[in-house]
Amino acid sequence: MKFKNNLLLLKNRAKLEKMILAGEPYTEIVKQSQLLDKYVMQQIKIINKIRS
Repeated sequence: MKFKNNLLLLKNRAKLEKMILAGEPYTEIVKQSQLLDKYVMQQIKIINKIRS
């Protein structure tokens, strides 16, 4: 799960950067940013489980 989540983070971060540089509509950028936030939160939960 940890590896899969890392790939999702990288993929969605790159997609967000591409959207920003391409001048995509603000609403689409916000949606992508929220999706990236979701994956970041999942990664934080995974890290906290490992440390416990």
